[in-house]
Amino acid sequence: MTPTPELVARANSIIQNGPPLELAIPRETIELRDANGIPAGYQDSPETKRMRQRLREMNEAIRATLFTGVLPGAMVRIFNRTFNRGGRFYALGGSWQSMNQEARKQITIGGEPVIEIDYKTLHPAILYAQAGAPLPDDCYSIDGWPRRLVKRALLILLNAKTRGKARDAIAHAKEMEVVCAPGTDDAKKAATELMGAIKSRHHRIASAFHTDKGAELMRLDSDLAESVMHVMMMAGVTVLPVHDSFLVQASQAQRLEETMLRIAYEAGFESLQVTSN
Repeated sequence: MTPTPELVARANSIIQNGPPLELAIPRETIELRDANGIPAGYQDSPETKRMRQRLREMNEAIRATLFTGVLPGAMVRIFNRTFNRGGRFYALGGSWQSMNQEARKQITIGGEPVIEIDYKTLHPAILYAQAGAPLPDDCYSIDGWPRRLVKRALLILLNAKTRGKARDAIAHAKEMEVVCAPGTDDAKKAATELMGAIKSRHHRIASAFHTDKGAELMRLDSDLAESVMHVMMMAGVTVLPVHDSFLVQASQAQRLEETMLRIAYEAGFESLQVTSN
């Protein structure tokens, strides 16, 4: 949606002449959801108390930071069914996370333009580290298949609950259109062939495919994100997470890269690399 000039004028008048806008912090920032995605009750533990305190500090840092190009929302951390699944950080209202990559580049933090830095091939790299095997140079390169489709298919395999659901999701993926029409019988046949090619290429981690492993991997990557944001915050730098990537002031990009690599190394994921967008 695009605002009309009248809406822009009214909003600017409120921002410039009204009371300062404050970041609204939700009553509960550590949320556990059941299998239907509905918030469920849970017993507090030392771990949830620690996570809540960390998140409170991060939201306060966001509140104290000057942004342009976005109205930042407070963050919550959402887990799925158990505290071993999920745990990623979500900005209320979507905020910077719901913006496309080009729009995020227009954000400034403390008057500076931002750079987005992410972990490269994060979940495959974690699985290869757990398997004690070297990470391939390009996880998404398979002869005879478009790279974008391979990437999409591999991520589906890591998140699907069953083989059949994985095949159907790959067959209906938009990226399938470069091979054949998505959702057709030909697409299902191609999906089956592609799944076989990916399993052959990544046989060392194939046991994780179509087993609903993705949610467990999210818990690991969310812990990495928490540590990265906390270390940066202690250095006086506020970063905004986009799950496995972070927005940071351009002048702090090198510090963030070094922090991300050190946190990954300390977590046992030595093969993780970072890349800038």
